[in-house]
Amino acid sequence: MQSASDRPEYPAHWEADVVLRDGGTARIRPITVDDAERLVSFYEQVSDESKYYRFFAPYPRLSAKDVHRFTHHDFVDRVGLAATVGGEFIATVRYDRIGADGMAASAPADEAEVAFLVQDAHQGRGVASALLEHIAAVARERGIRRFAAEVLPANTKMIKVFTDAGYTQKRSFEDGVVRLEFDLEPTERSLAVQRAREQRAEARSVRRLLAPGSVAVIGTGRTPGGVGRGLLRNIRASGFTGRLHAVNKAFPDDLRELDGVPAHRSVRDIDGPVDLAVVAVPAEHVPEAVTECGAHGVQGLVVVSAGYAESGPEGRERQRALVR
Repeated sequence: MQSASDRPEYPAHWEADVVLRDGGTARIRPITVDDAERLVSFYEQVSDESKYYRFFAPYPRLSAKDVHRFTHHDFVDRVGLAATVGGEFIATVRYDRIGADGMAASAPADEAEVAFLVQDAHQGRGVASALLEHIAAVARERGIRRFAAEVLPANTKMIKVFTDAGYTQKRSFEDGVVRLEFDLEPTERSLAVQRAREQRAEARSVRRLLAPGSVAVIGTGRTPGGVGRGLLRNIRASGFTGRLHAVNKAFPDDLRELDGVPAHRSVRDIDGPVDLAVVAVPAEHVPEAVTECGAHGVQGLVVVSAGYAESGPEGRERQRALVR
């Protein structure tokens, strides 16, 4: 067994938060030996069709040998990255450096084979495109100048990811498999593709913040005069026509409405999506509120609580922790 001292140094600078095509976010990071359970859980949630596209054969489960191979990397010749949401894998990508014969390189080589797997529920969100950009940057850092990928012809989504990336590439067809080879040197087109993807994703990410269809005010008190109650009334008075909810964990169980607005003890009790949560609870209770918002899939937060950067060094650190 590999001890902690024998492990390659973890490349923390490869970690990044990305905005996806639908405005949601994911975190991209290297896969490590500690991710075995996450990898197995992720694989169990992938459809048989997607597994077939990845391995070119029925592959219902990962063997112990597979799990070891896909979680043990030297971060030079073998690299794996995962896109995560809430700490759980939603997609993976890996490259293995190969020689001229297409086998694992036993000497310095500038080509690598790359392969993806995206959880079906997250396909179409641009996860694979974001992972390709990041694994290509990692590969260039490690002296790799070209990727090769073998894709089944029916896997049109993955072929489109590669062809739309904007890299200079070659395509061939042999033994029922499409083989794509492309240089990783950025081109004007590949850079334009990346910029356009980022701009579209960022625009969608702030759309719900600036023009939400549903808003929850967390910390709405029953007594008039409080910050949360005032925010609730101001939002209504502004002409907001979307769905509005009042949230306070101190509400009694039998309270159904407040000022004509549906009342809930937790944002997780709201039936339907919430685009924006306005958080007006004491700073020490904000992390709990944010966790509940994350569990419900809230798209954006406006925190109006005091006790953050305006209050000094301790508040600034509290603010950094909240952003993280």
